[in-house]
Amino acid sequence: MADPSTPASPSRAALLLVPAALLLAGAAGAWLTARPHLAALLGGLHVVALGAFHLRRIRLRTERLERALREATEVREARAADLERLQAILDSMVDGVIFVDAEDRVAMVNAAGRALRNLTGGPGRPLKECHPRSSHGMLDRVMGYLRSGDDAGPAHSILKEREGRWETTYAPVMSVEGAYLGTVMVIRDIAERRTLERRLLDAERLSGLGQMSAQIAHELRNPLNAISGAAQYLRRRLAGDPEVAEYAGLIGEEVQRVNRFVAALLHVARPAEPVFAPVSVNRLLREAAQKVALARGLPEGAVSLDLTADLPVLDVDAAMIEEALANLLHNALEAGGPEAPELRSRYEASGGEGTIVVEVSDRGGGIPPDQLDEVLRPFVTTKPTGTGLGLVVVTRAVEQHRARFKLAPREGGGTVAAIRFPVRRTAAPPAQEVA
Repeated sequence: MADPSTPASPSRAALLLVPAALLLAGAAGAWLTARPHLAALLGGLHVVALGAFHLRRIRLRTERLERALREATEVREARAADLERLQAILDSMVDGVIFVDAEDRVAMVNAAGRALRNLTGGPGRPLKECHPRSSHGMLDRVMGYLRSGDDAGPAHSILKEREGRWETTYAPVMSVEGAYLGTVMVIRDIAERRTLERRLLDAERLSGLGQMSAQIAHELRNPLNAISGAAQYLRRRLAGDPEVAEYAGLIGEEVQRVNRFVAALLHVARPAEPVFAPVSVNRLLREAAQKVALARGLPEGAVSLDLTADLPVLDVDAAMIEEALANLLHNALEAGGPEAPELRSRYEASGGEGTIVVEVSDRGGGIPPDQLDEVLRPFVTTKPTGTGLGLVVVTRAVEQHRARFKLAPREGGGTVAAIRFPVRRTAAPPAQEVA
């Protein structure tokens, strides 16, 4: 055996290097063979890592977008709820409300505004479409004033327009920075206000009337009594003179007419408080018709009766209501016409509430439509010899009974005067009245 410390010969060293070379060559070959796969593997890992990075970014962005979408949806739903609530509030208003945007188009309107301005199509229509053509010139000036914030024009042309019973008020809407956003139109029914104003004026007139009524009665009645007595004395003293009899009769008639006016004046100036008691309505109507016919020297059938049976009994002041009916029947008889005046009664019920309706109608010449409300005022009359106080007595009596009174044209000619007496809650059918 050779000594290990002895250096190997060249041939042996070469033999030892051959396996090493073969091993290195094999490793190199394997590397060369595996390198593309490793590169592909590394590339795949890089792509996976890059994809995971982008996927994470996409996921984060998606979450942000979803969050932003939810917030935007919540805001949109909240705004929609606010708009729905605002629309419900506006629709509950009696006044018409219309908001016009900066382009003069209707942006929001409530139910009353749609009905009053015929906005069946809702928002989006031009402002001029809901105004009469005759008012477009004035409307342009008004909108110009509102848009510029200039109130230098005449007040009636800037803020208000009157259309019979309706009053429209215009007001500009400005942003916090002062920019013009649009105009709010508010349409009010001023019929009730006019009625209150008229009642206030009438109350003032009647107040002054009350202060002078006593003096008028004192100053007129004594001379009238003297004149009437003198006329009767002349008629008796000169009974054979037909001319004296004619003029004495004329004097007596005129004195009676003035006395009736003084009596009506005192009655209006000093109204009595009603004393309520249960009353059979139909019996009250029959008695009023009978007394009026008797007072005018007419037969009982001078007033046609159409009375509904089984009416509820009412708590009223019989004398006061009878006097009001007498005034209406006298008016109907004086109106004339081819038919006798009619006195009707009926019962109406709705939702547990009842109403007894009493109507006096005639076939006379009627009252002009524009004077149906005016004739209810003191000293306003359409009759040549009327005092203008009869309907005042009727209106006051009706108001003291918490009833309603209305005059209306009658179909075919004439006038209908209707009194509507409220009947409090009727849980059972109307009680049968004693005829």
